[in-house]
Amino acid sequence: MARLKALLKGSTAARIGVSLAIVLAVSLGAWGAGQRSGGEDSVAVIPTAGPAAGGLLSLADLPPFQEPSSEVSLGIPRLANGHTEIPTRPRFDIIQYQVQQGDTLFGIADRYGLKPETIFWGNFDLLNGDPHSLRPGQELEILPVDGASYEWKDGDKLESVATAFKVDPDAIIDWPGNGLDPAVDLSDPQIKAGTTLVIPNGKREVVDWRSPRITRANPAVASILGPGACGSIYTGPIGGGSFVWPTPSHWISGYPYIPGVHEAIDIGGGEGNGIYASDSGVVVYAGWNNSGYGYVIVIDHGNGWQTLYGHLSGLKVGCGDPAFQGQQIGNLGCTGNCTGPHLHFEMLSDIYGHVNPLNFLP
Repeated sequence: MARLKALLKGSTAARIGVSLAIVLAVSLGAWGAGQRSGGEDSVAVIPTAGPAAGGLLSLADLPPFQEPSSEVSLGIPRLANGHTEIPTRPRFDIIQYQVQQGDTLFGIADRYGLKPETIFWGNFDLLNGDPHSLRPGQELEILPVDGASYEWKDGDKLESVATAFKVDPDAIIDWPGNGLDPAVDLSDPQIKAGTTLVIPNGKREVVDWRSPRITRANPAVASILGPGACGSIYTGPIGGGSFVWPTPSHWISGYPYIPGVHEAIDIGGGEGNGIYASDSGVVVYAGWNNSGYGYVIVIDHGNGWQTLYGHLSGLKVGCGDPAFQGQQIGNLGCTGNCTGPHLHFEMLSDIYGHVNPLNFLP
């Protein structure tokens, strides 16, 4: 009996020990899992001082306000500016401009964002078809768009006007500034005589009678140009077909070559500088020119080429004289319609007509 009691007592102790071991193992396992999970996913929360738990912030909890000590502490300020940027708007009307001393067609055109020929064609009659006729005090019409203008006359037809300026009639009708009905009758548009029409992209047909082809066989054709015209000339040197610069300087001082507007180049230089024959030939015009070029010399090179030298201050050759390439024939000046010393230099070919001298000079 005593032995049985001792056995039961031992079994109870063993069961209690096993239970405690199991509880300890489970606790250790749960603690280890918690450690791993907290190291990977949890974020430690650091307690900070603040209002009482569950309370809201009040003015007392905010830091005290301090006045800024300088403009720097204000950050980037917004400056007051009373100027308003107005976007550029298209212009549809013709405006007036009074020519100032020193103006050129190129400078005026650049000021209004137009091409030089637009200024020229828009004032063709005022300038007598010559860009060198520009003078201070003249009132120019400045078109709103590149092209030309035309003063309507009784009996005109839109089709014929459009054809003359190399555009489609719709270009004239569709321009808002002309105020034409889209359904206008092309043959009888009912436009009042004297009305100025803007012709976008229009081009004038320029007939340059100021420098006709003057040959040694018929120099008298130049009699319309002025008293520098020559009589009969039959012989003289023949040019070689290559050309040299007619001035010591090689810079363009005013107008470059523009077909139909200024079919020559203006070469700058000092008053009195020598002017030289660009190629060999015979002088077929020497003297005053009534068309605005002042004192002029024209050389016929006998091979289908002619060169013209304008605005000279002096002449070194006369009618019928031979002129050899590089020989001095005159002096640079500013006679005729001129705003500063330069040489107006033209090249005319029987095959090509007027050409840009810069394409033939070395």
